[in-house]
Amino acid sequence: MLIFTRNAFISIVDHPQDDRFLVVRGRISGDIESMFPEAEVFERPGADYRFQANIARDRVSQRVAAQVKEVHYESFESSIEDSDRRQSYIQVWSAMYEEQARRVSAETARSGHEHHSVRVSLEDA
Repeated sequence: MLIFTRNAFISIVDHPQDDRFLVVRGRISGDIESMFPEAEVFERPGADYRFQANIARDRVSQRVAAQVKEVHYESFESSIEDSDRRQSYIQVWSAMYEEQARRVSAETARSGHEHHSVRVSLEDA
């Protein structure tokens, strides 16, 4: 599971040996701690996700639910204060927008119906 918050990007996967835990992974120093201040983060310099922590499954569930309750914005991108993070997130948004457009085009080709798409610039994101 990938989660993007205003100040963290984390990946959550099953712990390989203990079902009571999940492995929370991050690529940017401090991202795990921003969601889980109590986490004991360890660094794996050559790993896909450099920063990792084993966190109780229930705690992860509680914190993710709390993040949802803290949504008080109409534009996610506008709520991100760190300009470098915002730019990275916009790149992800753009890739997924392109995937949406590709699928719409494929559906249109299969059904034979014309579909008019609207192009949105990154400035609108």
